[in-house]
Formats: sequence, structure tokens, C-alpha cells
Amino acid sequence: MAIERSDHAAASVIVGIGAVGFALSYEALYTAAVEAGMNSTLSYGYPLIVEGFVTIATWTAYRLRDRGWKATTYPWLLATAFFAFSLWANAAPATLLGPVVRGVPSVALGFAVHLFTQLRKKRSVETLALVELDEESEPEELPTDPWPVWEPPAETLPLPLSHPVFEAEKPRPTGVVATVRAWAKGAGYTVKDTGRLPQNVYEAYDKAHA
Repeated sequence: MAIERSDHAAASVIVGIGAVGFALSYEALYTAAVEAGMNSTLSYGYPLIVEGFVTIATWTAYRLRDRGWKATTYPWLLATAFFAFSLWANAAPATLLGPVVRGVPSVALGFAVHLFTQLRKKRSVETLALVELDEESEPEELPTDPWPVWEPPAETLPLPLSHPVFEAEKPRPTGVVATVRAWAKGAGYTVKDTGRLPQNVYEAYDKAHA
């Protein structure tokens, strides 16, 4: 957390220095443009051309850093050249040459377009690399038969029941029921004189007469 706060503080200081430096340099560059015979209204944008080109050239060098020093040398030289002109206009404005001051916007325009093409070229190279990487990957195999043959589902065994299933009690002849009832009363079972007899009475009767 302390490191992040220090980074934010440093970034704030850098932005503040840049803002104050641009404000002080703005007046000198504007004055140089007016004294060189340029339109006083349009001259308000003159400092933006000079200082802005220093910023954009530095940013281009940063974007091209992965292509080696040969690719970054060109934008660094442009940033240094425009920075030197800004320093000249601020340090010795009386020695500035009118034709040089008036020619800066045209030079900045040409170099800005060229830097833009360099950035577009870098983007095209990155896109091409991604396409080649995608082509090298193995393509997904698609089924050759658009209508696959239908196969019946596999036969599954019925699930076992959680409780055993008992067969329903078969009806017994009336004479047998009367015999079992009489035997049950004699054996000490409590049974009704009519109606069905409990299953355990039949089981006891069958066991006794096996």
C-alpha cells in the first residue's frame, strides 16, 4: 500500500511539473510565432504543435520499444529536435530566425504523419503474428456425417426396491378358515368369530400341522 501511494504521489508531482513547465513555455513560443509574422489568433496553437510533438514522439518511441533500438532512434531524434527548438525559443528568443519559426508547423505535420504510419505498421505486424499463430494451431475436426445413425439407449436393469414385495394372501376355503379359527381358539389365540384371520394365525396353524 505504501508503494502504491508513493507511485501516485510521484505521478502527481510529474504531472504538476509538466503543467507548470508547459504554461511557462507557452508564452515564449506564442511570442516567437507572433514576432515571426504568423497570425496572432492561430499562434495560440503554435506551442501545442511544438510541445505536443515532443510528447507524441516520446510516446511513439515507447510503443516501438519491443522492435529494438533502430525503431526507437527515429522518434527519439524527433523528440529531441523539437525539445531543442522549444529550449531555444525559451532561452534565446531574440536569436530565433523567422523562417525557422514559420517552418516548424509544416515539418511537424510531415513527421507526425510518418510516425502514424510507423504505429500502423507495428499494429499490422502484431495482427499478422496473431493470424499466423492461429493458423499453426490444429483445426478442430468436424463430423463428416451430418446425420449420425440413431442408436437405441442402452438397456438398463430395474432399480431394486427399498422394501421386499410380498405376494397377496390367497383366499382359503371356508371350511379351512373355520378349522383354523377353532384351532386358534383352542391354542390360546384371540380371534374373532367372523371375518378374516391374521396371517400369523395361519402360519402358526401350518407350522403345527406340518
